[in-house]
Amino acid sequence: MVLNLVEQLEIFGVEETRRQAQRGGSSARERKRMERRIETAHELMSVLPTADDLSFLHSGLCQVALPHSRPSDDSMIWRRQSGRFSLLVQPGVIDAGGIARYVGVPYGPKARLIMIHLQTEGLKSRTVNLGASFSAFMRSLGLAVTGGARGTISAVREQALRIAQCRFTMQWNEANSAHEGRAIIANTSIVDRLELWRAGGQQWAETVELSEKFHAHLQEHAVPLDKRGIAHLSANSLGLDLYALLAYRLPRLERDVHLRWNALQSQIGSAERTTNTLAQRIREVMPEVLIAYPHAQVDVTSHGLLLKPSKAAVPRPQVNGFKLIGANSSHDASDKRANSELTAATSAGNSSITTGQSRGSSKLKY
Repeated sequence: MVLNLVEQLEIFGVEETRRQAQRGGSSARERKRMERRIETAHELMSVLPTADDLSFLHSGLCQVALPHSRPSDDSMIWRRQSGRFSLLVQPGVIDAGGIARYVGVPYGPKARLIMIHLQTEGLKSRTVNLGASFSAFMRSLGLAVTGGARGTISAVREQALRIAQCRFTMQWNEANSAHEGRAIIANTSIVDRLELWRAGGQQWAETVELSEKFHAHLQEHAVPLDKRGIAHLSANSLGLDLYALLAYRLPRLERDVHLRWNALQSQIGSAERTTNTLAQRIREVMPEVLIAYPHAQVDVTSHGLLLKPSKAAVPRPQVNGFKLIGANSSHDASDKRANSELTAATSAGNSSITTGQSRGSSKLKY
């Protein structure tokens, strides 16, 4: 059996793992990469996150994902589903030289980093501080500031425009005691407006305002993430999606759940034409995801991912500023019912969502 890096650190310790990496590295560059992976995994395993290490993402956006690459058609409506929850992202329209054109839906890792940043800062205030300059904003995303057609400046500008213009429809389909279905829909933009530059591109916009509706919804459904883990996966959109999905799901499980490839395809798949392609991509990125979330108990099987109850990516006491609800919370009963439904659904080859147990303040639920 081949041990992953987290298992090596648990068994051999950091010094012996370093020595093994130095002996096994085929080149100086590879040995340096392994050293960085070891340091990241060791820190996440042994050092609790500080307040500055906390990030947040809406629980719905932890379960379903944006495209990984640019869609072929900018007018396309993006849809993903997780059990009774579905997400629709409708692209916005702008006036480009007297011609109306679709800007397309956000995609790729930079869109995800922007979304996480806006929601992290949005929990503090509906008015989000972007920083004193564009360079400061880029650094807050963990990105280098590079120009040119392939640089980060143009890429972040494009994704910010797409996020600002599109509309998110988050829909929950629930059933009452008589098994009658009803839909709960939150149809909203993320921000009221997102202009990185004002006055014809001469003045940096230091703040942006989340839409009132989304901000209120975020207060009830924010999931804590570790910024250090996000930084490790910052260039990999599938890795970020898996990290967010596991950070939401694993701490809520009461028993093992098998999440099959076809369910993952409907949640976080993008351009993959078959589930076999997605399965291969997940197998390739999972070692990095486990570095970012070392307490995650996940096995990759021939049919999907076997999720096991795990410690949270961010321990509950580390979520500063929020009053934590204890184990005897009235939300526990609904959580247990939801987990039972989740297990029954996923064992049949489908994906289901759990109703998030309230772990924050009287407002923050995730």
